[in-house]
Amino acid sequence: MNALLHLTHDCNLRCPYCFTGKKFDREMTIETAKKTADFIIEYAKEHGQRAVFSFFGGEPMMAWPVMKELVLYAEQAAKAAGVVALFRMNTNGMLIKEDHLAFFEEHDLIFILSIDGHEEMHDSERVTEGGVGSHAVLAKKLPMFLEHNPGLMASVVITPHNVRHTAKGIAYLWDQGFRFQIIKPDVTQAWTREAIAELDRQYTAVAEDYLTRTRAGHELYLNLLDDKWINHAKGAEGLSIRCDVGSSQISISPAGNLYPCVRWVKEDEEGVPNLGNVFTGFNPERLAEIRAASGAPKQPCGDCSYNDGTCANECACEHYSATGRIDTPAPALCEHEQVIVPIATRVGNTLWRERNPVFMQKLYPTLPKLIQIRTDRNDHADDGANP
Repeated sequence: MNALLHLTHDCNLRCPYCFTGKKFDREMTIETAKKTADFIIEYAKEHGQRAVFSFFGGEPMMAWPVMKELVLYAEQAAKAAGVVALFRMNTNGMLIKEDHLAFFEEHDLIFILSIDGHEEMHDSERVTEGGVGSHAVLAKKLPMFLEHNPGLMASVVITPHNVRHTAKGIAYLWDQGFRFQIIKPDVTQAWTREAIAELDRQYTAVAEDYLTRTRAGHELYLNLLDDKWINHAKGAEGLSIRCDVGSSQISISPAGNLYPCVRWVKEDEEGVPNLGNVFTGFNPERLAEIRAASGAPKQPCGDCSYNDGTCANECACEHYSATGRIDTPAPALCEHEQVIVPIATRVGNTLWRERNPVFMQKLYPTLPKLIQIRTDRNDHADDGANP
């Protein structure tokens, strides 16, 4: 069970592309937090799963006392139930201090940092309530964050407004020491032909930079490229990383209401359909509806040549935000995939032809062993044929 816990509706930033609804001061109570922990652990035990607590918001660090109390309680409850508990967080990082990092280290809490590249790109969207850019404050913390976790993952949002900065923004993060980046285009917005053309130019530059760094021996992860290759190389196994909304992943609002995923929570208003509550459990009929809709063929993907696991059309949550339907991707998603798929294919084919060791080890880690086995067999065969 991967539970995304919205500890608060509040946030210290006002990013215009944020999908979590209006920001206001309402956070999860300690009582609800503990009941949420019990609910997640019980579900995980019943289904033979790990209990993954992923703290979300708003900005989860604004509810730090609740988060700390929940972690301590969940550790003990999970241990008593014989369940493995893991702790994760999505954060803008603005409020994290050294004592927080010490707690994270002690309790193995791993966070993903929301940062939109370099200052010009980041500050065009990620601003305070007063409209002030947040990059300068965050940049001072990056060495401390990366020392704490050299594998820290950056989460970057690309919009029509900041797309022109994409290549420089991503390169900036590589240069700062980030080795893992998740790039999320905001497909809920309208992308003009000019914006899509700019996206193509920027992604081409990103791909060339990635190619250069990989050839230099840098071990990097960029979801735009790597996920395409993983799905191609691993087939059905690769596809298992895809959306599991309403099954082993749910979102829980500050009030304890259950939702299929983060984009459903919004302001958690009465009357908005949910899947139940941590105090009363799941609504089985509603849960079955969500799972069936999520697993249904995507419309209008049909016979599209990319509808074979190549296209990133799996996010039911994103579809719901953009079109109001779980099974219908946003038109902007189709345009985005038509840009990135050929680029990812070209770079992947280049690294394959070059037998780049970083690329080969990443996607085919058993290949050297298979080659060695084949060599050994050939040697033994020669020995037998020529005594």
